[in-house]
Amino acid sequence: MIDFIQGKVIYKDKNKIVLEHNNIGISVFIPENLNIEGKVKLYTYFVIKDDEPKLYGFKTREDRDLFLKLISVSGIGEKHAMALLSQFSSEEIIEAIENSDISLLSSVTGIGQKTAKRIIFELKGKIDFYTNELIEDITDALVSLGYDRKKSLTTAIEVIKETKNIEEAIKLALQKLSEKR
Repeated sequence: MIDFIQGKVIYKDKNKIVLEHNNIGISVFIPENLNIEGKVKLYTYFVIKDDEPKLYGFKTREDRDLFLKLISVSGIGEKHAMALLSQFSSEEIIEAIENSDISLLSSVTGIGQKTAKRIIFELKGKIDFYTNELIEDITDALVSLGYDRKKSLTTAIEVIKETKNIEEAIKLALQKLSEKR
């Protein structure tokens, strides 16, 4: 498997880019909401179906891993998984799965209520690659202050994108949680 690829974006379409790597142009399918240009690093998934190879690219390893979890669900192929990742962030998808939010998942074209229920049934409680020590520490601190564990976890995932300092992250998480109330 090609774990990642680095190169310069030389062409961008709605859901596909051409990445120049060592003087070779490589077509990479990406989520539509992924705004990239210039030199980039994409985490990839390579698939050959019907003798047609396709390379899918994602900004983070976690986004790619979520894509792989989604396509493991019966009835969800690459097209539907990319549609989900094009419309929502990984955090929103995980939150929808953990909160059994059928309406959010089924709002994506091609995913009906039955398929949304199947995604929730097969993946709820099984998406754990977002956890790390810093996230756990922030979540535990928020729970000890009386906040709901799921909301604390989601907020912790959000804030570590902005800072890796635990004190700043907890302050920022508290601000975000108080805004949501």
